[in-house]
Amino acid sequence: FVKTDNKRVEKKDDEKKRDMSRVKCYNCKKEGHFAKDCKKANVKDYEYYKTKMLLTKKDKDEQVLLAEDQVWMESSSDSNQELNANMVFMA
Repeated sequence: FVKTDNKRVEKKDDEKKRDMSRVKCYNCKKEGHFAKDCKKANVKDYEYYKTKMLLTKKDKDEQVLLAEDQVWMESSSDSNQELNANMVFMA
């Protein structure tokens, strides 16, 4: 069962009177159309792929790739103060 939608999308008033030759698509970086009207497949940003690659590598190596700075544990001898500081960072 395939559902088709043949309805035409009504453009907003500000899109109708805008000079489309000066509009830049954030998907393909070309001028003349908006990203929602782009015919090219969606392109995600660099951070998306970087995170995805790190997570894939983590799963493959079974190791966490993020390094944490634990200097706060060495800076004070009061364990309650350390716990409170840690809880503040978690919130």
